[in-house]
Amino acid sequence: MSTPVNEPPATPASASAGEGILSGALPRFILRQPLLDGEFRILGHELSVNERAPLPVLPGATSADRNRDDLLLASVLDLDSTLERKLTLLNLSPEGLDNPLLDGLPRERTVLAIRPVAHDGSLPARAGELTRRGFALALDEAALSPAWAPLARQCQYLRMDVGDHDLAALADRLVRVEGIRGPRLIARNVETEEAYAACRKLSFQLYQGYYFTRSRPAAGGRIDAGRLAIMDLLNLVLQRAELAVIEARLKADAALAYRLLRYINSPAVGLRYPVRSIGHALLMLGHDQLYRWLTLLLFTHGGQDRRGEALLRNALVRARMAESLGDGALGPELRGGLFIAGILSMLDSLLQLPMDRALDGLHLAPPIVEALLRDGGPYAPWLALAKACEGGDPVRPARLTEILGLTPETVNRAHLQALAWAEGMDL
Repeated sequence: MSTPVNEPPATPASASAGEGILSGALPRFILRQPLLDGEFRILGHELSVNERAPLPVLPGATSADRNRDDLLLASVLDLDSTLERKLTLLNLSPEGLDNPLLDGLPRERTVLAIRPVAHDGSLPARAGELTRRGFALALDEAALSPAWAPLARQCQYLRMDVGDHDLAALADRLVRVEGIRGPRLIARNVETEEAYAACRKLSFQLYQGYYFTRSRPAAGGRIDAGRLAIMDLLNLVLQRAELAVIEARLKADAALAYRLLRYINSPAVGLRYPVRSIGHALLMLGHDQLYRWLTLLLFTHGGQDRRGEALLRNALVRARMAESLGDGALGPELRGGLFIAGILSMLDSLLQLPMDRALDGLHLAPPIVEALLRDGGPYAPWLALAKACEGGDPVRPARLTEILGLTPETVNRAHLQALAWAEGMDL
């Protein structure tokens, strides 16, 4: 009988590693949220530390804020190759602008978002020095008091919370900040399609919010013929059909075959030699690995579906993180399924269907179905932890980490490594 995620299961044998996470030293977790443009392209990521969880002040740190900044900057320095390709927005306290760890970041692709807390009068001068060194700065609309105006004029980004605001209210707020806003507007907390449409009309350039990953079931929604064909292929692979039969199906759709070869030849896959044909790919991968990569095609079918690609990027991070944390704790018969569960956990958002209908055409293993439909079974807590690090409740990552017998450091490392791996995938 499976255990739902919302009720802590029996603690694993490794739980001693996580003892005291909730009751002793308060945990720190890196949270991630994508930054998208108006065409659903992921331009970068906002990385932050769960701010509502108080932190112990470490030796040498002058405050809890400085300690939080140190953790964030030290963690992302390991992602230097990823940061060079994408924008990385980091939430820092005003005193974090003096942190020597900033010197290790790629300046042209780093945006420093300054938390609106009390500061002394030297902040504008420090901000000016950072912009001269090549960093971009971001400020929240909530900080636009007269005392912050000199700093606001140096910022390249202005972040506005658009939750629960209609088009007229947003337009009024934009008029009020017209004189000091930076050249680019970031809409935060985009939770509905209406808010997204309003922000596009008002010329916001970047967007954040759970609207992009949330399922919005459509009345009478249906799965298109192309994705049904991919599901048939997945079922053939699951049934261990002859490779010649699978190859013939793939060759019948040149675009599908091309995309599969792109995935397999991505640097993130790590093959020593490039795969040049479908037949070669099938021999190299075998059924299990082929199934893994075919699931990705469900998201990018159609060629220009930018929203599908954005969802897939997020699903890749989620799947890789869950797999790296959970595979070693699962029996041999369960390994491999955790990655598939992570990818398919966003299928309802992609297809705009309830999850049971989205999975209806796939003959999935029972543990995957249990995790996706009932938040239960052996995969569920690992998948829930990966989801929790995408933001939202700042306490949930700590609770799940303790249940699974992990440490915050292990979770943060797996999270950032999964992000780097997913960015290496050629979509």
